[in-house]
Amino acid sequence: MNATMIDDRRRLVMPPELPARSPVTVQQIDDDTWIVKRARPIKARMVMLLPDVKELPDDAEWEKVEARMARHFSRNLPPFEE
Repeated sequence: MNATMIDDRRRLVMPPELPARSPVTVQQIDDDTWIVKRARPIKARMVMLLPDVKELPDDAEWEKVEARMARHFSRNLPPFEE
């Protein structure tokens, strides 16, 4: 850390790209080394609960679509070797 990056109250002066009062984490590596990282807010994840399905109903139309998808994607697979 450069002495020019610290103000008269020994506060670290961050670069102008970092908004004022942005949360940061400071991790000390050794007596002379610190890592200062910007702490970004964690985005909330959406959770969607699905019903527990044991067996799918028979659907002849969907089975045709599944067979077409399987043929399409199996063309790009390398040959199986034991």
